Amino acid sequence: MELPEQLKANRERLGLSQEDVAHVIYVSRQTMSSWENGKTYPDVQSLLLLSQLFGVSIDELVKGDVVSMKDMISKDALAMERMSIGSIALILMGVACMVGLHAVWQDPTPVPYMTAGSLAGIAAMIALWIPSLILSLKVERIKKSHNLVTYREISAFMDGEEVPEDSKAISRRKPVLFSAVKLACGAGAGLTIAFVLTLLVNALR
Repeated sequence: MELPEQLKANRERLGLSQEDVAHVIYVSRQTMSSWENGKTYPDVQSLLLLSQLFGVSIDELVKGDVVSMKDMISKDALAMERMSIGSIALILMGVACMVGLHAVWQDPTPVPYMTAGSLAGIAAMIALWIPSLILSLKVERIKKSHNLVTYREISAFMDGEEVPEDSKAISRRKPVLFSAVKLACGAGAGLTIAFVLTLLVNALR
């Protein structure tokens, strides 16, 4: 019996609804429904809580489904790696476009201190930053589905090792704030690099 069937069978055995189980193990009813439908898998902490609630071992819950879980984790780890590389590549392309257009297209514009190349470079940077942001958000979604927040946890996950959860990490205690700060820092870093490179191009001309 696979995990989704195990979850449903044990829940019904105890006469519990999805909402009852979700409340006990601190997840949403939608998350519980997703587990029972086989769309996503619970993390290790959730499996432990489920095994305690149902009075069965984790081995019994996941027996027959271990291969599927490993395959899903491998696919998610590969997707995280590819999307992270893609996000970084898009940012670097945006910086290159911003600096390059500023250097080769010096036609004046009505905007003070801004050439046609500067404006086109900023537009290109934004156009490439948006898909980079989308990829970053998809990576965050995968990390959230596996309860990954610290670099150590992400590194272990990518290497296929057991994930050492850090309950004291500020990124776990305040996930929304931490995500907002990361996005702001990423955007700020990209713009800062582009600005510095633009100044260097001007100085070398």
